[in-house]
Amino acid sequence: MARISLFFSMMLAGLAVGGSQACQAQTQTTAPTAAPAPVVLEFASSGDAAFDSWRAGFAQRAVAAGRNPAMVQSMLAGLRPDPRIVSQDQNQAEFVRPVWDYINRAVTPEKISQGAALRAQHAQLFTAVERRFGVDADIIAGIWGVETNFGAFPLAYDAPQALATLAADGRRRGQFETYLLALMEMAERGFAGPEQMKSSWAGALGQPQFMPDVYLTTAVDWDGDGKKDIWTNQGDVFASIANYLASRGWKRSEPVYDEVFLPQDFDYALADGTSRPVSQWVGLGVRSTSGFDYSAPIQAMSAQLYLPAGAKGPALILFPNFGVIRTYNPSDRYAMTVSLLARGFEGGSGLVKPWPTEIGSLQREELFELQAALNKLGYSAGTPDGMFGNNTRSAVRRYQQAEGMPADGYPTPALLTRIQNKVTGIDRAAAQRSAATLRTATSIRELQRALIRLSRLRGAADGEMGPATERAIESFERSIRLEPTGRATTFILAEAKKAVSQLPPPRRAKKRRRR
Repeated sequence: MARISLFFSMMLAGLAVGGSQACQAQTQTTAPTAAPAPVVLEFASSGDAAFDSWRAGFAQRAVAAGRNPAMVQSMLAGLRPDPRIVSQDQNQAEFVRPVWDYINRAVTPEKISQGAALRAQHAQLFTAVERRFGVDADIIAGIWGVETNFGAFPLAYDAPQALATLAADGRRRGQFETYLLALMEMAERGFAGPEQMKSSWAGALGQPQFMPDVYLTTAVDWDGDGKKDIWTNQGDVFASIANYLASRGWKRSEPVYDEVFLPQDFDYALADGTSRPVSQWVGLGVRSTSGFDYSAPIQAMSAQLYLPAGAKGPALILFPNFGVIRTYNPSDRYAMTVSLLARGFEGGSGLVKPWPTEIGSLQREELFELQAALNKLGYSAGTPDGMFGNNTRSAVRRYQQAEGMPADGYPTPALLTRIQNKVTGIDRAAAQRSAATLRTATSIRELQRALIRLSRLRGAADGEMGPATERAIESFERSIRLEPTGRATTFILAEAKKAVSQLPPPRRAKKRRRR
């Protein structure tokens, strides 16, 4: 907080000096002048050369974009990159935990009870906000609960440092520079002081966890006190969340999701993120687990089928409002958590079908391997990053379809092993085709000895290629799942020697004792 307080005192001093100079300029006779030289801001080194280089360049871009130089200097001075933030960015729970682990940690009886109590405590306020914006109050409460545990979660990071760290890291530089410019504008306009600069690791602010640019466009002054206080004013918090969803297409009184049963012969490839008329899903045998009324108005809507844990897990019909929740955080798991909490607040039950934890899930390193293997097989999973997103899901589904498997798009350890084995087989087949032919009697004899040890060849190792040796090579190739060619190559020799090395040592004949 000392750094933030210093930054605000410096900023105010800088703005005051700028204002004084402006007043003086009005009293002087103006004369043609040359174009002003670009403002050059200087900063003490952070100890990280890459960060310092980014900061110097960004400071110039910020001034060119219209930000006050004193503000830019004050906000960026003294910053150092925080390695904890980069680690958090690379290990977001929405992408690296098993879906059932993520959901079960977030949707608990305790959290539902707490949320229901707060819904009752603020009932009049929630009702008024829902009436004005048309957004379900339970969804508002669900987002509030997920984002900051109903406002109780401590925000332990400094927003300028968090945003600068992520911008300098470079993975999403333009995005986080935009946020940092918006944060500077918030400070310049008096919307945020030192206390309001506390944030999440990603630089999100207040109880709704708005990014600075979202605050500027979407935050609401609910009670008309002249402030858009998303930090301590519950009316402003709830109205701002509702305004966000309403401005992104929330449909009043429409459903969010429904858990469904699927028929035994269902084509799981249809769960590909494509919206189809609800009447089509009903015609395919999809049935609600809760008796939800799929009447004519509902059947006229479009919806997606979502299999969060593949064919063996729960199946959900997702209505357009689910997609609106995803705009708050682009994760199906996040939107599912908010929706399940909201259902719980109103007294509804959780999922009917249990999670198939026995099938396992992939860790980030394994997802990286899966993506690389799918790319090698031509299924275009995108640049491997260890994150399970839509590109990877689509690539998995296409592979499953090609292999005649249920195309649910869900990666399991067993599927990874199968895909890796296929890649290995392709690599070995390519090596087999390109390997050099054995030319010398010595190398052919070495191969024959190995084939004899492997019980593929009978007779002596004579160093000559003949029909018996060719048949032995073909037999060995079949045993290691290669196309039989009968060619004596360097690759086959290496594979045969490797197979021999895995055999148990030959038994030695016992010597007979003389009597």
